[in-house]
Amino acid sequence: MAGLSNAHVAWRMVTELVAGLGIGFGIGYGLDTLFGTRPVLLVIFLLLGFAAGVNVMMRTAREMNAPKPGQETTKAGEPAARKRD
Repeated sequence: MAGLSNAHVAWRMVTELVAGLGIGFGIGYGLDTLFGTRPVLLVIFLLLGFAAGVNVMMRTAREMNAPKPGQETTKAGEPAARKRD
């Protein structure tokens, strides 16, 4: 995530969530049309798509907060404060 601004990361997260919802909608709608079970599978796959989108967003947030190579961390995993010379 080095070199990306917070706005870029935020848009990436929004896009990941919308993509998950869109893919879930597409699969659910397609299967409902195929099997004639409207809207049961649509709702199920929308929820699964939402869960997948949130999962990817959480992974992105973890990547953003991960310490950089060579950076000291505290017990809580947060970057250590810089020492002043």
